[in-house]
Amino acid sequence: MNSFQFGSFVLEGRLQRLLLDGQIVSLKPKAYDLLCKLLAEPDRVLSKDELLDYLWPRQEVGEANLTQTIYELRQALGETARDASWIETVPRRGYRFKGTVSELTGSIPSSAPNSIAVLPFRALTSQPEMRDLGLGITDAVILSLSSTGRLVVRSLSAVLPYADSVQDSLAIGRLLEVDTVLEGTLQQYGDRVRMSARLLACPDRVDLWAGKLETSTRDLFAIQDQIAQQTSDAVTECLSNEVRAPRHKAYGSHSEAYPLYLKARYCWQRWVPEASRQALQYLDAAITLDPKHAPSHAWQSAAWSTLAILGEVAPSDAAKKARRAAQRAIELEGEYSEGHEMLGAVQLFFDWDLSAAARSFDIAIELNPASANARHLRAISLALGGHDQAALAEMERALSADPSSVIANCDMGMIHYWGRRFSEAKRWFDTTLEQDPDFAHARSGLAFTLLELGEEDVAVREIRIASGNRGRNAPGELAYVLGRAGHTAEAGSLLTKQLASGRDQPVDPYQRVLAHLGLEDYEGAFGWLDQALEHRSRDLVLLGVSPIADPMRSSARFKDFMKRAVLPQVTSA
Repeated sequence: MNSFQFGSFVLEGRLQRLLLDGQIVSLKPKAYDLLCKLLAEPDRVLSKDELLDYLWPRQEVGEANLTQTIYELRQALGETARDASWIETVPRRGYRFKGTVSELTGSIPSSAPNSIAVLPFRALTSQPEMRDLGLGITDAVILSLSSTGRLVVRSLSAVLPYADSVQDSLAIGRLLEVDTVLEGTLQQYGDRVRMSARLLACPDRVDLWAGKLETSTRDLFAIQDQIAQQTSDAVTECLSNEVRAPRHKAYGSHSEAYPLYLKARYCWQRWVPEASRQALQYLDAAITLDPKHAPSHAWQSAAWSTLAILGEVAPSDAAKKARRAAQRAIELEGEYSEGHEMLGAVQLFFDWDLSAAARSFDIAIELNPASANARHLRAISLALGGHDQAALAEMERALSADPSSVIANCDMGMIHYWGRRFSEAKRWFDTTLEQDPDFAHARSGLAFTLLELGEEDVAVREIRIASGNRGRNAPGELAYVLGRAGHTAEAGSLLTKQLASGRDQPVDPYQRVLAHLGLEDYEGAFGWLDQALEHRSRDLVLLGVSPIADPMRSSARFKDFMKRAVLPQVTSA
């Protein structure tokens, strides 16, 4: 992300914030996005229609929304429409940034640390409740530090993959691109719990703060709250010399469901069928214990969506359950951003309603501007709607919030693949597989990309490796790559055997579409598209941008199908 300086203001792209003389200026997400757009093209008049399309793509919003966002940005910059130092209104045309802008390169110098990763607190004793307590303390400290507005704090999703890591804390800090890391341990002996924590500066391993706390085990949830708040207060004072952090609302952290919810979040990160099913079991148990635990409902929605994406559950069944869970989360806690994120995912992948999905993601980002997941999903929505450059910018914001996210790195590769930037796509898939060699979603994307680069033999090797973790999607993807690479006999065998649906083993019709496309049997592919539509196959939403559809894209029959299915079509694909 680019950084800019104008006057005494600095916009830090990597940390996604605006500073005035070193102090953070509060900006709503849309106002921040608008400022980024204006700074990227200073002195050019940006029309109202262009700005509306940039800020609210595929949404029917009025000019009043833009006017309000301009007003909020001007307030933050300390100006008015009559006395505009930075943003000029050009009558009947639009707006222009008129000040002198300098693009900054490299890291922005700072006198104090401005970003932190709270690593999962490790249990030094074998009691299972200690591990759950450690994750709970981590989550609570993250929430409390995030509420200060003075630090960029890596999300729970960003640090969960390191719960059992043996990597050095500073090495993890480098991966997460933060200035400081907080590490901690827990130990239980008898009826006492001892917590030790240490704040380290990256990369020079300077100890900025260390603390200990010992308390009884009478109420583990009360212990969690006490330890988390005291730790957060100490870290905040150490890093900023300011007043204590306000207590952030913890959505049900005292609930009996909370440890199960955290275990589900940890499982979901793996993105393989068995882990998603395990996450669902944890979440079902959590909701049984506490039916009003909004986070469990939201992530139950995520687990159902993931199982459908992996081809393990019929899309129509998964969508119904995922929608119900997301809506329940919103009913219980309307200000909990992840309920809106998960509803947006259902609207995007199963309803194929990009406008509704965009509204849900906007609400989620408004509630939590630091949400990497909401920005990640919004980037996918933008890409599928044909807003390629905006999608790349939004995915960069997602990766800025969570640079080690395996799925976000992978989906950056997918956006480049859809944009026909195949060398860039390969680079992102390679990067993802360096993080996690077993991440089949990236290996499958890499195989499809290698086909477009003319590396058929390597593509076949990669898709064979990926097939072991792709669930029921494996035969169709394998047949597609084999067919494109000239292994037509093996691809045809997969089509007639493994892709033949049985009563006990139904196959998503879209996988047969893939197989026929790989064999250049376009008549057969068209024949199964209608079956895929009836099945509500999730991957149909990708047809508007995916290179796999290019051989059919110009035909009247394909255009008619896309229109009947009410799927987004991208003329530039």
